[in-house]
Amino acid sequence: MKKYYIALDIGGTKTSGAVFLQGGTIAEDYVYVTPSKTFDGEEAVYQNTKGVVDHLLRRFQIEISDVLGIGVGCPGPLDRKTGVILHAPMMRWRNFPLIKRLQEDFPVPICLDNDGNLGALAEQRCGEAKGEEAVFYMTVSTGCGGGLVVDGTIYHGAKDGAMEIGHMCVETEGRQCPCGAKGCFELYASGTALNRRANSQIRRHKDSILYRLAMEEEREITGKDILEAAEKGDFFALELYRKEGEYLGIGIGNILRLFDPSAVVLGGGVTKAKAFFHDAMVRTLKSRGFVNMKEDMIRYSRMNDRVVLYGAYYLIKEETLS
Repeated sequence: MKKYYIALDIGGTKTSGAVFLQGGTIAEDYVYVTPSKTFDGEEAVYQNTKGVVDHLLRRFQIEISDVLGIGVGCPGPLDRKTGVILHAPMMRWRNFPLIKRLQEDFPVPICLDNDGNLGALAEQRCGEAKGEEAVFYMTVSTGCGGGLVVDGTIYHGAKDGAMEIGHMCVETEGRQCPCGAKGCFELYASGTALNRRANSQIRRHKDSILYRLAMEEEREITGKDILEAAEKGDFFALELYRKEGEYLGIGIGNILRLFDPSAVVLGGGVTKAKAFFHDAMVRTLKSRGFVNMKEDMIRYSRMNDRVVLYGAYYLIKEETLS
């Protein structure tokens, strides 16, 4: 009788799920993705999450008794021991008992962790930093999140609040963040920040492809637009990525100083443009004292949108086998 694991990645815009075979491969290379229904309230988001599991069980004709466990990745802050999402604004979850609710519907072992932590776990177990001693993973997308694995174990901190790197300060008198602080890293280095810079500065660059596009189509510039313009050599797009690289270098430099990882793995949608920001990022690191840094310690995830799913698989598998 075959046994399986189910992995979930609950995000602010989409929720993904996959069935894993015991050997660590995704069954039929099939990943189910659905919008997270974040604007419909906390119960709608939960029912949508439950629906992902239901869909996978139907799709593969699996009984819940054949599932060894479910691993779940979700934005924090959260309490992984109690399975409670403390505050996830986009899901409108506050003190939401996610594991309890899931186990009422699916009576199998269930484990929960921050999505950034699971990204780090996946990269250390089977990704770009496989087997490395200390691995830092950072996703650069709508926001910036991170995770750290040391000696094969996720570093959680005292209250599961470690590695909330999106909210470390990089500009002491900078932009106001919804978290209550000013100058948070993700306000400058995320994909959201990149798009905001493009749209706020575009009227100063009337010779840019991006300016012509915005005027002709009467809309705001997106990350896809910036990448396509950079690929055509547009000076404004290239300058935007140079600035992106500088901010990433500042943030990564802070992590290197604090934790001295053996490998840094970057993932998320913004890394599709790595060819345009990588050099500026490395220059910034070297200008901040990392003159002997080996460039091959900075790597880019190949798992892309699946990295949290792989991390969730390793989380639940190792928990049930321990």
